[in-house]
Amino acid sequence: MKRLIYIITFILLGGCALPSLSLEEVHQRVARQVELLIDSGYLTMPYIEIYEIVSNDSNIVYRIGSSDSPASMDAELPSRVVRYKERYLCFIELDEPEMTRNELFKRKIVSDSAFRENMYLGDTCYWLFACRKYENEQILVKIDVPQIIGLSDFPYKSLFDYPELWPYFSGGKPHGESSLMVLDSHNLVISEPYTRDLYSLETDSLKQYIERFSGEIFVRNLADSSLTLSCGLNSKKHYVVVNGTDTLNLHLKDSLPIVIKAHGYKYLEYDSECPHSFLQKLPEHNIWMSMYKLFSDSTFCFLHIDGISRKYRIMHDDTRWQNFMKGSLSTGIRLFFNENIDDKEDRSLRFFRCAR
Repeated sequence: MKRLIYIITFILLGGCALPSLSLEEVHQRVARQVELLIDSGYLTMPYIEIYEIVSNDSNIVYRIGSSDSPASMDAELPSRVVRYKERYLCFIELDEPEMTRNELFKRKIVSDSAFRENMYLGDTCYWLFACRKYENEQILVKIDVPQIIGLSDFPYKSLFDYPELWPYFSGGKPHGESSLMVLDSHNLVISEPYTRDLYSLETDSLKQYIERFSGEIFVRNLADSSLTLSCGLNSKKHYVVVNGTDTLNLHLKDSLPIVIKAHGYKYLEYDSECPHSFLQKLPEHNIWMSMYKLFSDSTFCFLHIDGISRKYRIMHDDTRWQNFMKGSLSTGIRLFFNENIDDKEDRSLRFFRCAR
């Protein structure tokens, strides 16, 4: 175990941090790519939705598509609008203040402030644009949208099914592996004495009341034959979150062995062991985001895959900007948001309120 921890520590330390690009510089890089799509005839509507779906320590991923409104499909207003050849590039950011309807009207971006959200469904594709914050590296991926006819036969695909995007997500990259594993969610389960205060608890004081973590791990079989997940005879570990020499075990609720058909997928539910001692090593402030960072960068698989022991770092779903706080007896569920992420539900409701 010590040898594994040394290897993990070496992986996580990496090199020295480089200065990050400003948001202005990132927007310029995205805008140049969108201008090329416009000039090539791919984006023909008056508005272009540029929606930030991932923002981690090193990378940003945007969804780019045609729109009939400056607002997003999720009813969020842009934080910045750039004009190019009679088109409006509308940047919808996770943590940037939104423009107001009146501001968009005064700048003549809209002819009427009572506009609706993006409801344009005319295109058969959209694009994902990922770029580094620390270096001049980026990728544009075209995503084909299935037609309504035969939609039920269309295979489920997530962002993680596109290997071109793997370098832009946190955690390990499954190059050369027979399976893709992604930590999909991590919810907080609260000890019974604190459940009556569920909606007033501060995430910075979670050391006092957290009973365990729970969530799901997405597993995609990348092989042409079925894949079997099992547990080794000498180890009962399934997945482990690592913080230096401290470890937090995540145990699958599903009975092992688990078989996944060729190119199939499954969501595996897990519960953590009691995290009290593990949480003591975290800083006194911003505890949840410290724990979130460990989930993102330091979750390892210890299962046997097709009978062979595998110990590698799994990928993380950086699109998960919301989490749930639950009572241990399912007495209530509270939604909370990661640091710097505005309450997106409130933003959507505000969009419709402001239209009245």
